[in-house]
Amino acid sequence: MKPVKLTMTAFGPYKGTETVDFRELEDNRLFVISGATGSGKTTIFDGICFALYGQASGEDRTDIRAMRSDFADNDTQTTVELTFAIHSRIYRIMRQIPYVKEGNKTETTASCEFYEQTANGEVPIVDRQIVSEINKKAEELIGFTQAQFSQIVMLPQGEFRKFLTSDTENKETIMRKIFRTEPYREIVEKLKGKQQEAKAMLQNEEQKRTGFIEHIPSLLPERESTIFEVLKTDYHNSNQIVDGLEEELKYYKEKTVHDQNLYVTANKNHAKMLEQFHKAKNVNERFVELENRKQRYAELTQQIPVLEKKSKQLGDAERASSIEQIEVQYAELKKEVAEKTNRLKTASEQVKVLSDKLVKIENQYLAEEAKKPEREKITESLFRLNETLPKVTELASKEKALSVSKKEHNVIQLKLNETAEKSTGEVEKVTLYKNSVEELEKQLIPYDEKVDLLASTTEKCRVVDEFIAMKQQVSTLEKEKRQHEVAYESYRKKYDEMAQDWLNNEAATLAEMLHDGDDCPVCGSQAHPKKAHRGEIAVTKEELEAANKQLAKIESNYRTADANYQSGLNQLTRKNEELVRLELDAETINETSSQLHALKSNLDVEVKELREARNQLSTLKEKLSIQSKETDELLLAKNELERAFLESSASLETKQALFNHTLTSIPEDVRELNVLEQRIRDLTTQKNEMDRAWEAIQKLREEGREQLTSSKSAEIHAKTSLSEAEEKKVNAKKRFVEALDKSEFPTEEAYQAAQMDELSRTRLKNEIDNFKQQYYAVREAMKELTKQLEGQEKTDLNALEKTLIDLKAAYETAYKEYNRSLDFEKTITRLKDNIYESTIKIAKLDKTYGKVSNLYDVVRGHNNLRLSFERYIQIEYLEQIIQSANERLREMSNGQFQLIRSDRQEVRGRQSGLGLDVYDAYTGQTRDVKTLSGGEKFNASLCLALGMADVIQSFQGAVSIDTMFIDEGFGSLDEESLNKAIDTLIDLQKSGRVIGVISHVEELKAAFPAILEVQKSREGHSNTKFLLK
Repeated sequence: MKPVKLTMTAFGPYKGTETVDFRELEDNRLFVISGATGSGKTTIFDGICFALYGQASGEDRTDIRAMRSDFADNDTQTTVELTFAIHSRIYRIMRQIPYVKEGNKTETTASCEFYEQTANGEVPIVDRQIVSEINKKAEELIGFTQAQFSQIVMLPQGEFRKFLTSDTENKETIMRKIFRTEPYREIVEKLKGKQQEAKAMLQNEEQKRTGFIEHIPSLLPERESTIFEVLKTDYHNSNQIVDGLEEELKYYKEKTVHDQNLYVTANKNHAKMLEQFHKAKNVNERFVELENRKQRYAELTQQIPVLEKKSKQLGDAERASSIEQIEVQYAELKKEVAEKTNRLKTASEQVKVLSDKLVKIENQYLAEEAKKPEREKITESLFRLNETLPKVTELASKEKALSVSKKEHNVIQLKLNETAEKSTGEVEKVTLYKNSVEELEKQLIPYDEKVDLLASTTEKCRVVDEFIAMKQQVSTLEKEKRQHEVAYESYRKKYDEMAQDWLNNEAATLAEMLHDGDDCPVCGSQAHPKKAHRGEIAVTKEELEAANKQLAKIESNYRTADANYQSGLNQLTRKNEELVRLELDAETINETSSQLHALKSNLDVEVKELREARNQLSTLKEKLSIQSKETDELLLAKNELERAFLESSASLETKQALFNHTLTSIPEDVRELNVLEQRIRDLTTQKNEMDRAWEAIQKLREEGREQLTSSKSAEIHAKTSLSEAEEKKVNAKKRFVEALDKSEFPTEEAYQAAQMDELSRTRLKNEIDNFKQQYYAVREAMKELTKQLEGQEKTDLNALEKTLIDLKAAYETAYKEYNRSLDFEKTITRLKDNIYESTIKIAKLDKTYGKVSNLYDVVRGHNNLRLSFERYIQIEYLEQIIQSANERLREMSNGQFQLIRSDRQEVRGRQSGLGLDVYDAYTGQTRDVKTLSGGEKFNASLCLALGMADVIQSFQGAVSIDTMFIDEGFGSLDEESLNKAIDTLIDLQKSGRVIGVISHVEELKAAFPAILEVQKSREGHSNTKFLLK
């Protein structure tokens, strides 16, 4: 991605529309973004990042709505538009930030659009111009997420060094976003769930087995056996329990067989005695039955005369039943004649009563008929009142509405007065806030100047302090050098004397071997006029060699001290050059140091006060904004209330006029709605009562006439029916007398005495038949029993029953004991099987839980290396990043530093594996990257960021990183390191990348061919322009 043009409107410090056209760079690929503090340099990065991803470039600027310019006009929309190129194709993306206009409560509409610019015009590259689709398409085209973009292409302030110095956990989070290793983390979460599930299943099964074991004492009777001895111990295992239950099972199996034998024997004895008892009981019962039969036979024999009498009575009743039907018909006809006589009498009396009643009704009818004029008068009055009712109702409604309007009018007037008074006070508060803001803004005019002065003074103090310290250190090194030099010269002189003594002694030894005439081995002369003599001190070769070694050691110390002194002089010279660059005099350095530190202290206090004032200003502005908004709302409410008050006054006058007009059209006596309604109700009630009375008397008259006619008809019918019934009664009596004469009854009384209803006759006949059956049955049964019991006697059943009860008790006891033993056997079998099966399950579950736990511990980092699975994957990326970073860091540090991944484990069990150390080739030691100086950290961070860019591009081959923006201070670098950093950026430029750097460093400005100058006006808003060399 290569930016072509960035257009920002009402964005950050840019009041209107500000355009940064990167085509003005022409062929220059390196440029510096320069400007005063707060002028809006970082805002350019924010604009690019917001256009592409809808977010600012730094993590401390998450609220994008706060990016709207405070200087913007109320009607100016906040928009950012970026035109950029990818692989020779041009795209334009625009985003608009919503904001609340003054006087409104809701935000303006946010919008965004994404197009490709072609020869035929702009073509949308998303189906719908919405945030989600545009974000997705932007990531797809650029090849990076916002997190990756901020680590690779755009390095925002504060984010630059985070990856270098952060701990393993923070690096893990950063790399998770960049290299998308979230799925490996999800594997850990899934394994955690499986581990918890396996643990829960294991615990449940262990609790289940424990429950089986704990229930053993309640299920089995305690006895002296292994199982109960094991249960009494504090600790026991499942194998001991199963073995104990095996022993109990064997015991109860044997006991069950024994108890079963006892039960079978007792059962046979009881069955045998029970059979004997039943036989004896049966014989005794037959003797009792025989006695009962004899007694019953005697009783029946005594009842024979009575039975004969009942037989004669039944015969008379059956003869009388043939005449009974004729008598019944005669009796019914007599009853019918009596009833019809009564009906005739009742009908005659009813005719007389109804005739008298009709006369009275006729008189009432005539009286109601005479009230017709009065009814018509009431109807007419009621009609007139009903015609007036709508007008009176309307009058009441208008009066009520008028009353409500008056109340609402008074409420509006009261609210208007209150709001007017309150708005006056709120306006005064706004004025006070504005005055305070203006006063603080005046105080803060020198803030940027003071901050810059404090920064430069702090830099000078640092250089001066380092120069003084280095000067003292050089003085100390010079003294050490001189001491070592004196020691070296002294010992060297001593060594030369020892060497000379040794040579003299060696020469004397040679001289002693020379004789006149012999050639001298040194000069060849045969004359030896002056031979060497031995000195006073004898020096051996070993002593001379030891002295030589000591001399070499002393010389080495001297050379080292001299080298340290020369190194100190060089560093002092560089520090002096820094003093010259800062226009400071080394001769008056102590006085200058005091002045600078005094100035720095004063500036610290002033800047601190100004920062507090700036914070106070921010708070006041926020309060002013809130107060202004509240005041505007109050004024708006006041205007609304004034408009409502005028509308209410006009409406009230209209309603009063309409009410008065309606009032004059209604008579005074019925202007009250309740009076009119009551009069209507009274007349309506009176009318209804009179109408009901007239209708009722008409209906009553008609009903009376109909009832009288009906009664007269009933009287005639009753007379005719009585005559017919009397004739039928005479004929029935004649037939009854003839039937009685033909019967064998001497008199009618004898006939009446013999009469019996059919049910009684049936009962009597059944009684006679039953007696005969019983008599013959008892007689035959008595004969049969006498024959069967011939030669047999009664038995004493009490003795047999006692023996039977004893045998039954023994049988039941044996049966109960057998079932008890059998139940215990089944219980033990069930317990043993349950515990054994549970133990098998526990072993399997424990094995599964162990495997899952071990795997979970490995992948989550609970291992010796404190290394999670996700971090293991990330280490591969990190190693490649380090390898790529070291290629640049070696060059930038002159081979001194090399980044390496740290294998050390963090304290307190924290996660490890992604820490970074630095190897220092000068000391041969490895140390934490946090021990690097500020400039060294900058170089390492820059190399690490570039290495990360290389690695990501290697994994995403289709992604082309054509641009890089760096928002980080190069001021912490010394001259040499700065030159190395510039060389590195120039090398990157050769690869075709466009590189923009935010910096105040003059050397960087001088080295780069182009400058994007951001200028801040006196009003506070900014503008930009490119300066090319």
